[in-house]
Amino acid sequence: MGATAIHQLTDHLAGLVARRCEAAGAEAPTVDSIAFTPPRSAEHGHLATNAALQLTKKLRQPPLKIAEELAQELAAHPFVEHAEAAKPGFVNVRLSDAAFDAILSQVRTQAECFGTTNDGNGQKVLLEYVSANPTGPMHIGHLRHAVLGEAMARTMAAGGYKVHREYYINDGGNQIETLRKTFDARLREALGIEPFDVEKAMEQKLYPGEYMADFARECVAEMGSDVLDKLDDDARADWIKNRCLALIKEHLGVLDVHFDHFQSERALYDSGAVEETLAELKAKGATYEKDGALWLKTVEAENDDKDRVLVKGDGTLTYLVPDLAYHRDKFRRGYDVYVNVFGEDHKGYPPRLKAGVKLLGFDASKLEVTFLSLVHLMRTDPETGEKAPAKIGKRLGNIVTAMDLVEEVGADAARWFLLERSANSTVEFDLDLARENSSRNPVFKVQYGHARICTLAERAAGEGLTASAPDAPAAAHLRTVFEQDVLMALSRFPDIVSRTARSREPHHIATYLLELADVYNRYYTAGNKDASLRTAVPDQPEVSAARLALSDAVRTTMANGLRMLAMSAPDHMDRASDEEDEG
Repeated sequence: MGATAIHQLTDHLAGLVARRCEAAGAEAPTVDSIAFTPPRSAEHGHLATNAALQLTKKLRQPPLKIAEELAQELAAHPFVEHAEAAKPGFVNVRLSDAAFDAILSQVRTQAECFGTTNDGNGQKVLLEYVSANPTGPMHIGHLRHAVLGEAMARTMAAGGYKVHREYYINDGGNQIETLRKTFDARLREALGIEPFDVEKAMEQKLYPGEYMADFARECVAEMGSDVLDKLDDDARADWIKNRCLALIKEHLGVLDVHFDHFQSERALYDSGAVEETLAELKAKGATYEKDGALWLKTVEAENDDKDRVLVKGDGTLTYLVPDLAYHRDKFRRGYDVYVNVFGEDHKGYPPRLKAGVKLLGFDASKLEVTFLSLVHLMRTDPETGEKAPAKIGKRLGNIVTAMDLVEEVGADAARWFLLERSANSTVEFDLDLARENSSRNPVFKVQYGHARICTLAERAAGEGLTASAPDAPAAAHLRTVFEQDVLMALSRFPDIVSRTARSREPHHIATYLLELADVYNRYYTAGNKDASLRTAVPDQPEVSAARLALSDAVRTTMANGLRMLAMSAPDHMDRASDEEDEG
């Protein structure tokens, strides 16, 4: 892994600042606050810092004087070609070949590990996501849960966390009884006993999807025409629950979404954990009785807007009880962080959940909740030319399954468009754009950028040209503004990964990859316009070796970022209509 050249230079600056503050008896600013940033204009160099402005009060000196002294000391660093002070107290830095060689070498020597960090210090994270009820196939909302959760797991792992992926199977509540009743109605239909009435089923709040008819026919074929006599209510409920769960797991596999453990709610009841949790809360004085019900003191524990019912007047348990039993089990397993991915409809749930965790004696601050907003499918209306809500899928009535969308646009496009915005942002999924093979489509642009570099390397090899060795100096041949912009973009990737891992927000990776593709495309396009700037120049093998090394570093970084988002990095793709390859 190792610190990047920019990090090393930042640490050097922090040391210069700390020594000045120590001499003046003042507290030094944090490293983050004095970090280098891009200058206001590229003419000023590659990096800038306002450290002098932050020190003027501490040192009681004019900021420009401090900046001049810092510039003089920074100029002596091997990664600095030139440093100068600028009013009112900035220091602008132009990096040396040694810095760019260090950036390029780090990417190429670390290869698939480039971008990974140890910031998480091996903290153990239990990440729960998807957790769709086993009552049918995953719908588009579940798909967003799946791709976000998987990307969170991968980026946290890349950031130095040890991530345990978990799926909570809601198989202990009323939804399973509803599932069984729906299945029974479909079995009677499959056996020719009674037709399935969709309107009646919806009045009875059964599941109207046609997938249940398919499952019923499958069950009859497996168990025989006497299935209603052969299997009792519980056995039929288990059969259809397991079949739905198997379908969900199958679709998760198609999406390359993986779990370490599937935790059953029913297993918590069977083990006695639910009753034990309720008894423990009572013993701790965390409950009280009122109006014939048992209440949890959530207002007192977590400033909830009201206390919550655990046991209703008729003796039935609310969903909160098994949920607390599950979190009791989670916290007993001894993780450092617990992350739940919830839908937007659960926004009021965390206070009562955290209250219960706290009342059970655990540290509720370790529990984090990420909320996912809605997804709207959009398509261009051929008559008006305007974007309008779209319908896809024909099999399941009023639900859009995850596989409907994957079949429509492809798995990678589905992932990208569901990941490119923050989790709490509503996604307006542009179906037309997702299918477009052009640079207008962001996922195509990034993947095509990767494939184009692979093709470029193949063509260069055909001319006897190869990239320089991973640790060989190359920056002396990478002096154009296009090339140095690419190197600066590469240097940012570890910071982006670190930020993503800490914030649990994978959209930062998608944003970065698109920016990297744009920066590289400007470099590539310059080669189309000026033959001297082309990546492969047969009569200049050393220049070609350096430029091919730079391109390979971009390819590596794109592949690493795409992998963190559970997306593929293809070696070959059809050329976009608005792109040109080098001749």
